[in-house]
Amino acid sequence: MIDRDAWQEVIQALTSNRLRTLLTASGIFWGIFILIVMLGFGNGIEGGVKRSMKGYATNALYLWGSETSVPYQGLSPGRRIVLDNSDSTAILSEIEGVGHLAPRVRLGRYRSRRDVSYANKVTDAEVSGDLPGYENILPMAIETGRFLNPLDQARKRKVAVIGERVHAELFGEDVNPIGKQIQIRQISFTVVGIFKPAHYGDDRERMSSLVFTPLSTFQQVFNYGQDIGFYAMVPKPGYTSREVAEEVKALLRQRHRVAPGDARAIGDWNTESEFIRIRNLFTGIRAFIWTVGVATLLAGVLGVSNIMLIAIRERRREFGLRKSIGATPADVIRMIILETSALVSGAGILGLLGGLIALYVIDLFTRSITNDAGSDVLFSTPTVDLKIALAALFALVLASLLAAVIPARHAMRIDPVEALRVE
Repeated sequence: MIDRDAWQEVIQALTSNRLRTLLTASGIFWGIFILIVMLGFGNGIEGGVKRSMKGYATNALYLWGSETSVPYQGLSPGRRIVLDNSDSTAILSEIEGVGHLAPRVRLGRYRSRRDVSYANKVTDAEVSGDLPGYENILPMAIETGRFLNPLDQARKRKVAVIGERVHAELFGEDVNPIGKQIQIRQISFTVVGIFKPAHYGDDRERMSSLVFTPLSTFQQVFNYGQDIGFYAMVPKPGYTSREVAEEVKALLRQRHRVAPGDARAIGDWNTESEFIRIRNLFTGIRAFIWTVGVATLLAGVLGVSNIMLIAIRERRREFGLRKSIGATPADVIRMIILETSALVSGAGILGLLGGLIALYVIDLFTRSITNDAGSDVLFSTPTVDLKIALAALFALVLASLLAAVIPARHAMRIDPVEALRVE
């Protein structure tokens, strides 16, 4: 049952000093508001970074040959390590933890050559020789046609899979290039597929400018012999990228007569370490957000407790009169708790709604900027888990009620005679 008289008294008590009530409520409002906005911003940044890394295998590993830095077995330092097809066979046969292996070789860096042409049109592209299994390392969406297949590799077919940017610049977006011949350094390749990168952000344009050809074909027509530029691989389940990298580097050092302690001869990089760094970074960001948010809320709770103490001192005569006409200590405590809960709950709910509205406006503003710029940004929809938000609000109300116990006990101990005495 709702005690109307009790709530009317609560409303009257809160409105009797509007300025004090407003200032107290504003502390609670801004505490919840800031916490919700900060959580939303943190989730938006985290979502944007994860979106920009979409399509990358979270445990992909890359290795390449570099130069030796120390002499070994009579060989001088500065020797260039060139990987080849026999290294691929050795890795697959001797390293248990390798799940997918993709030996790769590239014709040119991004925007460094104008090797790819069709009719009288030329485009900057990065041409590479790859195996069909590269799809397992760099996921992509095939828009038209297909990717490389084992027969392309076995028969050394002159076929190519082109990115959406290459398609648009050579043929136009409305022209289907499947079956048409493009020129790569004056050598004809038949287009068999168009792919769309699964990436976002700055890396997307580079990925859409790739041209994939079979590794065997690439090595033959461009006179690369058996050479491999670098390896991309994914470990089997249960193996980490770091473990597999150390095993593969040890094998390659042995095969190419490199000193065991030579860290420069075989270079490596893995996405697993980057993902761990990013995960730890956002763990720290979330901890910082909660620390600031909780500190702000605690400041509001302490403010409520202090304000209630001041209010009780000003209302000593009122409480003395109530007790003199039969009000019990429990009645006095209940009244203080009702006033505190009404003040904190009302301000907290307004802060929660204000924070959600602010995140909605920020989302609309961000989307408008992204659409106008025509590119992806490292910021996604700022969202907040409603369960977490409500739990924070509940914890705030509970903490405020606990903080109100001290003022309530002070009101309960007021002596009616002393309170009603005329000074």
